[in-house]
Amino acid sequence: MNDTKPEMAAKVQALYMQRSGEERMMMCLEMFDFARQLMIANLKAQGYEGMELRKQVLIRTYRNDFSPETLNKMCQRIAKS
Repeated sequence: MNDTKPEMAAKVQALYMQRSGEERMMMCLEMFDFARQLMIANLKAQGYEGMELRKQVLIRTYRNDFSPETLNKMCQRIAKS
């Protein structure tokens, strides 16, 4: 869903482009970190902790980037660490 008017989207894009590449990268990293904190808080509220929490973070973060088989192997490696 995108309910932003095109002229406002263009203004926001122009503001982003006024920043240096380093500033834009830092913004992205900060947003990723914040989203990760929200995810972890949600998982903890569901009762996940320790190794199972680490596995769930991995799965939720990378489920669209790796096959289920590869994610399973990665989770097994986490369990061994």
